[in-house]
Amino acid sequence: MSLVQAEVKGAVAATDKQLVVLESRMEELDLSSDDDDDEEAATRKGKAEALQQLEEERKALEASRTLLDELLSKAQEEAVAKASAKVPDSSTTVSNLTFGDQNSGQQIGVAYGGVNASFGGR
Repeated sequence: MSLVQAEVKGAVAATDKQLVVLESRMEELDLSSDDDDDEEAATRKGKAEALQQLEEERKALEASRTLLDELLSKAQEEAVAKASAKVPDSSTTVSNLTFGDQNSGQQIGVAYGGVNASFGGR
């Protein structure tokens, strides 16, 4: 795994933890608003503003999570491309092909390109 992938995975994990904590705070604040009917209007307004702020933070964290997922996908694609570039080309060029005494028949394994063969008559 590349360093970039490890860093992005760490950021994804941190973002997930932040989302869990944030949602927990929002639930606590929402529940405390329901319990206290005798609160002053200013206190209720403050809680509503806090909930709104937490909701905006949640949206930002979810957007960050989406971007991190895309970045991780790109990093994985790049790692695959680099790994495949390191694999030597498996194609082989043959300039002289001999079929033996019978001078007939044809055999081929895996061909990644065109094959041209000509056979002399007997």
